Amino acid sequence: MTNGRPIDLNGLMGAVRQANTNAAQALQALENVRAQNMDLRNQLVAQATSLRELAGAVSKVQVYGGDNPDIQRIENIPGRRVPFDYLVDIPIGPQITSVQQGTITISQEGPFVAVARFATFLSQFEFEQTDAVGNRTRFNGRSFGRYRPIHSAWDLNDGQIVSEVTQSVPFPGTGDAHVASPSNKSPFRSMETDMRIKFENAGSSYPRSNIEVPSTFWTRSIVDPFELGALDFFERGEVLSFKVLPLHPNNPAFGNVFGFGAPNVLFPFPDSQWDTVEGILDPNVANVTADPIVRAPSGILTIGFHGYRIIQTPGAGYT
Repeated sequence: MTNGRPIDLNGLMGAVRQANTNAAQALQALENVRAQNMDLRNQLVAQATSLRELAGAVSKVQVYGGDNPDIQRIENIPGRRVPFDYLVDIPIGPQITSVQQGTITISQEGPFVAVARFATFLSQFEFEQTDAVGNRTRFNGRSFGRYRPIHSAWDLNDGQIVSEVTQSVPFPGTGDAHVASPSNKSPFRSMETDMRIKFENAGSSYPRSNIEVPSTFWTRSIVDPFELGALDFFERGEVLSFKVLPLHPNNPAFGNVFGFGAPNVLFPFPDSQWDTVEGILDPNVANVTADPIVRAPSGILTIGFHGYRIIQTPGAGYT
């Protein structure tokens, strides 16, 4: 008895059982927390291991990635860089207006990287003169061996006005006069060409333009190299093909007027528009029924790329 009251043994026993239950639940909760902490620890350890493995893989890519052709960079290709110009000569004869072609083969010494393109035209102008007794003599024109522009967009004399016939009489006033007629005296440069150019890489066959490129866009100004939009890489053994389409014959006689001169009603002859420039005597004389001059305005287009070669030892690869 407590304070004269009897002790409730059943209630006391129930409280003890509840306390035991609470203690057991607390212990179970503690074990659960410990298990969760162990899982988190294991996850952290696994994550740290994965990070170390990823770092190792990344370091290997940085060190050995240059040997993978899929991610190879031009800067990483082994070999000695040597400045180099790959060029080809394409003859353009008189009256040629069809496609002319020239090719370049990259040598086995190493690949070639192009940084700019350029072209120029070399005059090979010749003419043949037949005298009064039928003797023929061949001469080089004044422009022979001189380089000419590959387009007429820079021709500052375009449309130059010639208002009257220019006639020079050899000293002392005897002999045949040399006449330059405004009807066919050309204001353009002698042996200046215009063309459309198509470049093809026989290796990759990847086009470098959607249409043929006008020669105006193949160079800057008159003959300045035209810088490429990106480095152009060509493998060893690849064949570079240039197809050029002249837009007019060399020194064409388009628009010339002839057959009104006196005493020779056939003068001026239609092809004489560059005679005063090329050093050809084109006199207005009587009893001439045919042009005594045969003109052969031939030329050579030199076209290609400026860049550098990557010289490699025999058997060495770049991939």
